[in-house]
Amino acid sequence: MTFAIIAFLLSGLGTAVPFFAAIILLLLPAIESAVGVINQWTTFLVPPRVLAKLDFSKSIPPHSTTMVVVPALLINEEHAQRMVRDLEIRYLANRDPNLHFALLTDSPDSSRPFEDNNELVALCSTLIEGLNHKYEGQGRGSFFLFHRHRVFNASEGAWMGWERKRGKLLDFNDLLRQNSDNFPVKIGDLSILPRIRYVITLDADTQLPRGTAHRLVGTLAHPLNRGVIDPASNAVVEGYGLLQPRVGVSVQSASRSRLASIYSGQTAFDIYTRATSDVYQDLFGEGSFTGKGIYEVDVFQRVLAKRFPCNAILSHDLVEGAYARAGLVSDIEVIDDYPSHFSAYSRRKHRWVRGDWQIMRWLLPRVPDYFGKMVSNPLSLISRWKILDNLRRSLIETSTFVLLLAGWFFLPGGPVRWTVAALVLILIPTYLQLLLSLSKAGGAENVRDSLKRLAQRSSPVRSTFSSRSRFCVTRPW
Repeated sequence: MTFAIIAFLLSGLGTAVPFFAAIILLLLPAIESAVGVINQWTTFLVPPRVLAKLDFSKSIPPHSTTMVVVPALLINEEHAQRMVRDLEIRYLANRDPNLHFALLTDSPDSSRPFEDNNELVALCSTLIEGLNHKYEGQGRGSFFLFHRHRVFNASEGAWMGWERKRGKLLDFNDLLRQNSDNFPVKIGDLSILPRIRYVITLDADTQLPRGTAHRLVGTLAHPLNRGVIDPASNAVVEGYGLLQPRVGVSVQSASRSRLASIYSGQTAFDIYTRATSDVYQDLFGEGSFTGKGIYEVDVFQRVLAKRFPCNAILSHDLVEGAYARAGLVSDIEVIDDYPSHFSAYSRRKHRWVRGDWQIMRWLLPRVPDYFGKMVSNPLSLISRWKILDNLRRSLIETSTFVLLLAGWFFLPGGPVRWTVAALVLILIPTYLQLLLSLSKAGGAENVRDSLKRLAQRSSPVRSTFSSRSRFCVTRPW
């Protein structure tokens, strides 16, 4: 279908200049449509690859002691109280004597070196101590706070937490293995830290449903999933160094706005929020890390400590998952929020696109290490394709917008022809997803039921198509 549309558009263009100009302008939108179709058919035809698991539903064994951590900034009093309250909710849904919960906090960026929110640190410390006192003697996990001071970042010209979220996790791993201590404020029973084998990292707004932590630990602890590091490349080549669960969107978040309700139910629009790279996991046994998941401390630290140059990577999740070989656990889900306004969505997408282009150098045979020295790139072809595919997707809105402008003002055939063609290229994978989902749902008892189900499923698809079309104009740059 995609190639038929291209052939129709190229027919009758006449001279070579319009012909080749049309090919260039059609390239990215056509590839996007073709990739969407291939992905839809692949997920329809190839059964999901479910990773093996150990049954830790009753209790996590002592040799698999785990810490759930939430890297965050201490912004204000209300935010600090909400973070501690959410930490308690995660604890209540995943109680276990060998499962502990911690906040890894920084102060916001500042032009001053000293801490100007000591009251927030003190408040957070008091709240964490209160939780430990509240649940003391119940034989369950405990609560922790680890807070860092700012360091000066010359490239940013500000005092801030070293390497932000990535730095907090690396510093925390060093603390667990007693390599260094960059947390001047530590609340909780520190004697258990050397026993921590796994870390589950979540965003501040990520929910951990009942029993999810036990299933994540049981999956990574299975012998078939344990990461094997190649000494030459210092990268995981078999098993997994970290696991990424599927990410759903909370009902409350989806009901806040029309934007959130449209995209919270889609599985192929935003890979960062909906971890749906099932094609990679099902075909190649390797998923994509999106920042929320579980990792083995020793494997993660050996592979990623002092791996990347400082202040060079804004969006590090994908490339970290490539080095540590991330696996997608498609049958385990955590719940996240979705931006309720287009402005918030655009700012978030802008940060991610910037990060994607910053790791473009990892497509090359040689990449910089922690000290800036160029070394051989150990990433697999699949990992490099993921980076390239992200770059391609970041240009879709711009290329479609340019195609529309060229069709309206320059290319032969008239504006209607090119507008319809661009919209159809957007439409093909969207409605193919609808048809495949209908076929997966099974047969209806009668025609009336079939039409009713079609109407129910086509409404969000139409909304998605409409929004994608508008985004080509409102967010081309």
